[in-house]
Amino acid sequence: MPPKVIYEKETLLKTALSLLRDKGQESLTARNIAKRQGCSTHPIYSEFNSIKELKAELYKVSYEYFTNFITTGNGKIDFLDIGVNYVLFSKKEKNLFSFLFLNKNFEINLEDVGKIDRKIIKSIREDEYVQNNSIENHDEIFFNLWVFAHGLATLTYNSKEPFNEKVIRRILEKTGDLIYKGMTVKQ
Repeated sequence: MPPKVIYEKETLLKTALSLLRDKGQESLTARNIAKRQGCSTHPIYSEFNSIKELKAELYKVSYEYFTNFITTGNGKIDFLDIGVNYVLFSKKEKNLFSFLFLNKNFEINLEDVGKIDRKIIKSIREDEYVQNNSIENHDEIFFNLWVFAHGLATLTYNSKEPFNEKVIRRILEKTGDLIYKGMTVKQ
């Protein structure tokens, strides 16, 4: 008798992530995931109570992929690189960007925005401009730059001729400089 094949939750989520990246969120059905995995739908429903539960877990996996994408560079990555990578993510990973940020279930929780990823906040603290100007409100810097970068990412996502990396970098540098300067002004 052939050995019983077991499909673990992580394997099914990796398959679902691959399908999402290639075909978009409309393709996320038990049948499509099973077909890509090479199994019946039974293992999916053994690991997940519903496709809705699978999508909720997939959101976490997708967000982790996104965070790694924007915080990975060649060597030390600075805060500007994170912003550039964020915008490039919307260009290179359209289906994931849409799933994470442009779907009707997306909700912004302002409390969580400052806690999104300690790697990002760490990069702000270590940013040369922030250190040289004794700026201490790292969560506020992050929030303001995140709002702007997200808007730029959405424009890039929807554009027939998206900005190239050089233009993205220049726009974010200018905006970041304005935000930093605005935070150093005594009110």
